Amino acid sequence: MELSKAFYSPAEVAKMIDVHPTTILNYIRDEKLYAIRLSERTIRIPARSVLKLLAPDEIDEPRLIERPHDDVSNAVKSTGHNKSDELVPA
Repeated sequence: MELSKAFYSPAEVAKMIDVHPTTILNYIRDEKLYAIRLSERTIRIPARSVLKLLAPDEIDEPRLIERPHDDVSNAVKSTGHNKSDELVPA
């Protein structure tokens, strides 16, 4: 399934799955559907979240990239920061 927009309103998503918009708001409140609150009255749902709701089996889980061979202590040393450089509260 492919969606034409990057973000959707709760009313648009409700229309897609034939439920009342309040149901979508309840999904958001219950953290069953990820959404972004732009203001007190404006909520947008990313297309990926809509796809996950409509076809959960078709969406790939996000992948984490691990770099097990990176040495964090060397990365910190290379920045040239010392503990004495840190700000100390007065």
